[in-house]
Amino acid sequence: MTLKMRRAMSAWFLGLAVAVLAGRAMADQGPVGLASQQRMLAQRVVKAYSQIGLNVLPTAAMNQLTSALAGFDANLGKLDHSAVDDGTQKALSELALAWQPLKSGALEPVSRDRALSLSRQTDEVDLAAKRLLQHLQDRADTPGNRLVTLAGRQSALCQRIAKAYMLVSWGVESAAVREELDAAANEFSGGLERLRAQRENTDEIRRELDEMALQWEWLQTAIAAEGATSYRLIVAEATESILVASERVTRMYEQSSQ
Repeated sequence: MTLKMRRAMSAWFLGLAVAVLAGRAMADQGPVGLASQQRMLAQRVVKAYSQIGLNVLPTAAMNQLTSALAGFDANLGKLDHSAVDDGTQKALSELALAWQPLKSGALEPVSRDRALSLSRQTDEVDLAAKRLLQHLQDRADTPGNRLVTLAGRQSALCQRIAKAYMLVSWGVESAAVREELDAAANEFSGGLERLRAQRENTDEIRRELDEMALQWEWLQTAIAAEGATSYRLIVAEATESILVASERVTRMYEQSSQ
């Protein structure tokens, strides 16, 4: 593939991902979907920040970073508006509190040390978002919501994989980051199998999951070639494609459960 074609593909993936994420943000999502998306956005912030530092599609990564920061704040506002009980408000306040250091750090000048620090801060955000998500699920535990959560988890995991890969590729020597990459890859693979086995899947959902599985094969090849500069672009592109597919599947599960 020529450099010109690869750049064109990169721009296409970026435009498609941004359009899907923007469309979903404007849609009337339920609290479970919004809380699930927060887990993805926190990972996406650090993934995009690291891509900028590595000079991997830096313009696209800057757009992703800006969009992820704005999207997280917008989701906090929507969740606050829909919160109807003290437990939800408490969990939401904890999430907002954990989010502020990550948000502030992501706006600082890009450096490898700060990227690792931000990655560690995502653990607090992810834990707070997980607690909020669990609380919301307990209040409305339905098969549809469980599928929304499972599909939304794939979105977060693909961004976590990309984030950890970029950090390793950047020369961050941390056993924790390498373990995170392996654990996220294993969880993603298991989650994909569970989604594909759902009897509720429509033909459209199956097509999206098939596309996700195809991109996952490419991504696994890139992960195996850990740190190779030539594979950074494949990781960036494959995870964007997976994100698009998983967000579509999540939205279809949301619509079928309403």
